[in-house]
Formats: sequence, C-alpha cells, structure tokens
Amino acid sequence: MLVEESNAGHRSRLRQKFLDYGIIGFQDYEVVELLLTLGSPRCDCKPQAKAALKKFKSLRGVLEAPLEEL
Repeated sequence: MLVEESNAGHRSRLRQKFLDYGIIGFQDYEVVELLLTLGSPRCDCKPQAKAALKKFKSLRGVLEAPLEEL
C-alpha cells in the first residue's frame, strides 16, 4: 500500500510541475512518463519511460514510434 501512495504522490507532483511550468520544465523521460500515467493507473511509469527513450533514442522517436513497437 505504501508503494501506491508513493506513486500517487509522485504522479501528483509530476502533474503539478506540468501545470506550473508546462512541458518546458520537463526532462524528456518526464514527458513520456506523464503520458504513460494517463493510461496506467497505479503503476510506476518512470522505468518504462526511460526504457522507451533508450529504445527509440529521443522523445521524437518515442512519439513517432509505431504502436506495436511501444
């Protein structure tokens, strides 16, 4: 249960950072992480975000990747 609360706190801080600064204040992995949190409730999305960036080499690469490869 503590892990879920920690994730909820992290998601809340990530969302608030977006509201305060927009995408400009984000690292590439945070942009991907924010997008992943929209479809993955109660899951730590940071590892998946970093893995996607590693696989596709850039934020643009992730955003343009075919769905079946994501």
